[in-house]
This record gives sequence, C-alpha cells and structure tokens, in this order.
Amino acid sequence: MTHSNLTVEVQGTHILVVLRGTCFRAKYRKQDAPWLATEEYGPDDPGAMISLSEFRKLAWAAADDTARQLGWIKSCNELHDAAKAAVPRHGPNARSDPFTTR
Repeated sequence: MTHSNLTVEVQGTHILVVLRGTCFRAKYRKQDAPWLATEEYGPDDPGAMISLSEFRKLAWAAADDTARQLGWIKSCNELHDAAKAAVPRHGPNARSDPFTTR
C-alpha cells in the first residue's frame, strides 16, 4: 500500500485523508504547536484490504508530508534555530547559547 491509494485534501486549516475504495478517513488540524492534531478518524472497514491501524499510519505520514510542504510543520533544527534567534542577546550577562547553563 502506498500513498498513491490515498487522497489528501487541504481544507483551510485541516488536512483530510481518505483511502479510495474504503470507508477509512482521517482529519488532522493545524495548531500552534509544531505538529498536527488529530481531529477524527473515520469508521473501521472490515472489508478493506488493510486494517484501520495500518490506514492510520499511512494517513498520518501523508498528512505530515502535506503539512511540511505547506510550511505548517518545521524540522527540529528549524525550531531550535528560531528559538535561539528569538532570545535577546544583549547586556553584560548575555549568553552566546541560551540553551546552556552557566
């Protein structure tokens, strides 16, 4: 099973993922945190070729890829760089690295 069997649609601040030919669907929401929030999972589909658990894994990967492409999710390095840039570095007690202790 690959992502080619999944349909991914962006609806405002939500990403909807469905598996064609099944009842499986998942909806994720953009949030202030640097990851997606799960909004809902559709019903189980006993006739599907994969389990709900397998679908959830595929759906999350597809939604995560889409969110990264949209710039909703940043890598750990990008988040650390942004945090370092946000810390003021002036005055006599300024540290060169705000994440290390003295």
